[in-house]
Amino acid sequence: MAQDFKIQIKGLVRFSYPSIGGFATSELGQEGVEAMLYDPERLERRFALFEHLALHSLAFQDEGDFKVGILVGKSLPAAARDRLAALVEDFPQAQIISLKPMVHYKAITRAYASLADDSEATHTATFRLDDDDAMHRMTIRRIRDLAPHLLAVRDPRRPIAIAFNRGFYWDAANTETPLTEWYEKTPLGVGLALVAPVGDEVNIFRRNHRKLGQFYGCYSEVDRPMFIRSVHQDNDSGAASSGRQGALTKRAIDKHLREGFGMSLAHLKGI
Repeated sequence: MAQDFKIQIKGLVRFSYPSIGGFATSELGQEGVEAMLYDPERLERRFALFEHLALHSLAFQDEGDFKVGILVGKSLPAAARDRLAALVEDFPQAQIISLKPMVHYKAITRAYASLADDSEATHTATFRLDDDDAMHRMTIRRIRDLAPHLLAVRDPRRPIAIAFNRGFYWDAANTETPLTEWYEKTPLGVGLALVAPVGDEVNIFRRNHRKLGQFYGCYSEVDRPMFIRSVHQDNDSGAASSGRQGALTKRAIDKHLREGFGMSLAHLKGI
């Protein structure tokens, strides 16, 4: 029965973490990657996106029973580290996790393990959120509501993914139509979760999010726009939809932004 499962929810946001490999610019070498990540102008842009999109959407969640790690490199400049600490000071769910450079998935696994476990939990839902994106205020609640029912209708020892495949792309450089609605045909990484038994070290970063359905059972929803994906000059892997464009009116978009994300188009334009 669904009520036999207790789900703990752990998220991870990578904030300019200099992993070994995994970047489009990894051929620059470790020093080159860190120089690119820690460029003062880039960091300033990243802080603006993190504060007004990622962190804002985490703090806006209507379900507060979750933990989220903010993964940074030990080499992050001290001023940036202090600024980040100040931003999350009043957000008790957040924990800054500082690691030396290591292979990406190894670092991710260690970061999730740094977040304390609920001793009564039977399963862990690990979710991901990039530092330049936002997730709908219902994301955590939907993960918690859906996970026990999905586990109840299949082998609960096998991981299962939960994806939210409808949302907005925000292109700051597009002055005419900066915000567009899209329905993804493959999972997007914003709020994407993987539910697995406690003790299983697998997490949502184990597979490329676009290929997740090739490796795990995957439940996806398109009931409402559940993400804001930002498109800007610092996107490492590009930012293109895998699916079809939606047809919401400007008035409807404004309503979804206000009710689901606690923001407006003017707010986005001001970032």
